[in-house]
Amino acid sequence: MLRDPQVVHNALNVPGAAPQLGEIFHASGYAPRVLRYEVYNAKGRLLFTSGQANLRLDGPPLNVTNNATQQASVVSLQSGAGNNDPSNFAVLRVPINFAANERGTLIVYLDQSDQASVLSSYFSVIALVTLTLLGVGVTMPAAFAWMRSRERRQAEEQVHYLQNHDALTGLANRRAFAERLGDATARMKQDDTHIAVICLDIDKFKEINDSTEHGGGDQVLREIGVRINETLRDRDIIARLGADEFAIALVDVSNLGDVMAFMNRLVAALQLPFRIADKEILITTSVGIALAPADGDTASALLRHATIALSRAKGDGGQRMCFFEESMDKALQRRRTVEHELRLALGREEFEVAYPPQFDLATEEQCGSEALIRWHHPLHGKIAPEHFISVAEETGLIVPIGAWVLRRACCDAVSWPEHLTVAVNLSPAQFRDRDIAETVADILHETGLPAERLELEITENLLINDTEEVLGKLNRLRKIGVKIAMDDFGTGYSSLSYLARFPFSKIKIDRQFIRNMARDPAMRAIVRTIIALGKSLNVTITAEGVETPEQAKILSEFGCGEVQGFLYGRPEAAQPYAKLEQSADGKVTPIRARRRRRPSAA
Repeated sequence: MLRDPQVVHNALNVPGAAPQLGEIFHASGYAPRVLRYEVYNAKGRLLFTSGQANLRLDGPPLNVTNNATQQASVVSLQSGAGNNDPSNFAVLRVPINFAANERGTLIVYLDQSDQASVLSSYFSVIALVTLTLLGVGVTMPAAFAWMRSRERRQAEEQVHYLQNHDALTGLANRRAFAERLGDATARMKQDDTHIAVICLDIDKFKEINDSTEHGGGDQVLREIGVRINETLRDRDIIARLGADEFAIALVDVSNLGDVMAFMNRLVAALQLPFRIADKEILITTSVGIALAPADGDTASALLRHATIALSRAKGDGGQRMCFFEESMDKALQRRRTVEHELRLALGREEFEVAYPPQFDLATEEQCGSEALIRWHHPLHGKIAPEHFISVAEETGLIVPIGAWVLRRACCDAVSWPEHLTVAVNLSPAQFRDRDIAETVADILHETGLPAERLELEITENLLINDTEEVLGKLNRLRKIGVKIAMDDFGTGYSSLSYLARFPFSKIKIDRQFIRNMARDPAMRAIVRTIIALGKSLNVTITAEGVETPEQAKILSEFGCGEVQGFLYGRPEAAQPYAKLEQSADGKVTPIRARRRRRPSAA
């Protein structure tokens, strides 16, 4: 029993396994003498009996209940009752004690007829000593050996499980998914079938995670895994790749209709509310799909292309599905090139700042300039901001680039006339990175620019998420003394509550309203309304994108305070401040403004 305690364990726990005890008797050489053996559980319930029946005992029956007072082995000698019974036999009570839930009793009836004649006087002592040692051997060394063996197996199984599964959802992880997808692509080539690899990402998961407490985000992820699993076939593959991203492989796909049928099932499953801590949460997802063999015939290529398609879906605003296209890969390569060059551009001083002027419509004098970054690449020449600003924001490079622009603009503005201000755009990433108020204060102190001459421009989108935190930072900036302007007003959510909760110094009307204002009455009405709103709130209104004298005239009639645009100077050719010229009547006006002044005012 010491050599193979698993047999005893099975006898107690596995139905139909008790007959295996006969192997132990056979191996020990006692099999011919075993008349019968019985196995009882810890409560004394008979689990199995084997061998000769109707053996009569001279004394009372043995106690077969395994408890703290019955831990020792018990031996009793019996005389046969004649007939076919042996003349002498022994009844051996062997306690089984592996663990708290592994207890029982083994009763063995052993034929002692031959031995009785020779060792009758010594049998009791010898049997008692032998079986006592046997009992100790079973209950201690066997228990320890079995427990060590079980713990080792469990540890090995746990390590293997963690290597191939996600700890949160229990789904396969990236490693296991790649291995199983590799096997599937090998079968695909043999069977001439298709595979669809789908990458799925939860839109705005950070907001969901922040809005729930006590692991609500984790609960959402687990529930999504369950729902996706319920839509799959047995042969399909699912994994959690990390964070809020899941991967699915539909194998043995015959046509695109199979993929769309699955997507319909998936959408129906995920659009149902998630109940988290007595709250119902609705989610949306973005999906990227790559098809094999058209988009690749290896696991790595398919997963990479599905991820690229997912990035396009999220870049287009989320809550949509995109199939991989070759142009996406080329666009990604271009984006990575831009990212790499951007990292080098700061060190190589390839950036410069242009300053398109801003004019006061009432006085026709320049009141400030806006700082706009320009990139002069040594090989590609001038690169438009729209080709690299989005990459800088996505990669976080906008933080050091934005700090550089802010420092450069403040340093340049120190040498301007004291009445001119400088406006600098701030990215949402700069607010998330660190305390922006501390950064601005340090740069103002470093450059010596008075705080009231600096104007920081933000967009409405910054206020959509984490409104309280953003408003707190804006208030700290205002306490420093800088001015805060809302840029591109009217293009975002245009919530008037933002204007009520924070006293902006300026509102800038987006150029799309100014561009169509002359020929579209609705646009004129919007512009007039925004200007009237600014006056009622005592906030300066600046119109962007003014390109014609007609637009300037309409804005003047509406009472707009300030303007900027090509009519007053292009950013590429703009000087920090306009050169002034004194007219015959002694009025000082900018040369550029005088040159473009409408005829009626000449």
